[in-house]
Amino acid sequence: MGEKDLFGYIKVDQANLLGKEFEAYNGIYCTLCRQLGKDYSIFARLILSYDCTFYAMMALDLAEEPPCYQEGRCRFNPFKKCHYADTQTLAFSLAAALSVISAYYKLRDNLLDSPWYKRILYRLVQPFFASWRKKAAKKYPEIDVSVSKMMERQLTAEQDQNCILDQAADPTATMLSEMCGLLADKIPLREPLDHENTKRILQSMGYAMGRWIYLIDACDDYEKDQKHHNFNPFLLDNREEMPAYMQANLNHALSDALLSYGLLDKGRYDSIIRNVLCVSCVNIQKKIISKYTDTKETED
Repeated sequence: MGEKDLFGYIKVDQANLLGKEFEAYNGIYCTLCRQLGKDYSIFARLILSYDCTFYAMMALDLAEEPPCYQEGRCRFNPFKKCHYADTQTLAFSLAAALSVISAYYKLRDNLLDSPWYKRILYRLVQPFFASWRKKAAKKYPEIDVSVSKMMERQLTAEQDQNCILDQAADPTATMLSEMCGLLADKIPLREPLDHENTKRILQSMGYAMGRWIYLIDACDDYEKDQKHHNFNPFLLDNREEMPAYMQANLNHALSDALLSYGLLDKGRYDSIIRNVLCVSCVNIQKKIISKYTDTKETED
């Protein structure tokens, strides 16, 4: 399974957001897109993800000064108006660096286990990804160290014949814990947040979110991995009630993330963050788990 598929699960549920909330979220999304283009290249905009948008939003929620937005035109669609924040804001620089570093290691992982025709394409674009990663790592070496260490630990865990579910999820969880803790070190915090307490809370929240992301991806790929004999932590445990087991593990991770987040003083994006944790992630869980419960009911 690996790190390669861990993108796209942390997003908002638009139907349950107010108009002004969705506009604010879109502003962060569009600004991160612009930051990727500014810091790396116009092609780096193609690796924009919901996950790193959430990371930027968390950083902005902690920050002392709110971002200032101005209207502009989308680079890819000149007919579309966007709201852009100041790209000098550190939150977007961190999120852009995490984006390109994660994308580079994702590409390296894909080169190991993709069909030959896909590997040709990956090798063609690898120099661009390597260049972006080198630039980002020079600015934020701690991000590169954390993500590369995660990849090494993930490979080791998946090659261990005695690997258990918690062991498989730990590398991703630890990496995201470190990335969330980094926000407390880099972002000038708003009052009444203090550095040490906020860092501990963010690390705890990041660990739980990282665990949830890894496990939801494993649930999503369960049938595919079973068919192709790929590693999947849920295949290590032959249970009759696998959907219930999946649900229990996902609920545990998500509730831990929400409990940790609840310890933080409410910030300017609290309603959007809660939309992600309490609505969107829950709906994604239901949709993925229903693939297996519906199949089981049909067979019965």
